[in-house]
This record gives sequence, structure tokens and C-alpha cells, in this order.
Amino acid sequence: MSRKPRYKYLGKRVKDRGKNGLDSASEFYDMIKAIMRDYKAGRITGRMARGRLLLLYRLSFKKNNSKIQHLQNSTLQRIRRAIKKAMSEVKG
Repeated sequence: MSRKPRYKYLGKRVKDRGKNGLDSASEFYDMIKAIMRDYKAGRITGRMARGRLLLLYRLSFKKNNSKIQHLQNSTLQRIRRAIKKAMSEVKG
């Protein structure tokens, strides 16, 4: 029986810095780049890219991700803007 990997990017395509999990701004930005790179290369569909970006957007809120409590709200707002910009580039 084959199991799918739990994480698609963090620890595989994106280096996990600091503590385990999505806990730094640079990890968010690197994941956005990795998702867009996969989308543009045709490895994932537009629908899948949008879904992954939406999950990343959800995790940029402190109530949904306890590991980002130390990040400032202005930093999180910049991350959300970057995610929305990437989502606008995805078709489908």
C-alpha cells in the first residue's frame, strides 16, 4: 500500500527553516514561488495551484496557524497580498 507524502513543498522543494512547519515569512514566499513554478511548468493544473495558494492564504492568519504568532500583522498582510497577486496570475 502506497502512502502519499504529507507535505508537497515544505521540506521537499522549499527548505524548512527554523522550527518544523510553516513559521517564517521566507517560507511563505518560497512556497508561493514553488507553486507558481510548478504551475507554469505544467506539473500542476490551475485549479490545483489555486487550491494550494488558498491553503497558504488560510495559513497566513494567526488563528489558523499557531506557529506564526511572532510575525507582525504588517508582514502577514504583505504575504497575503503576494498570495492574491499569484492567484490572479493563475488561470482556471
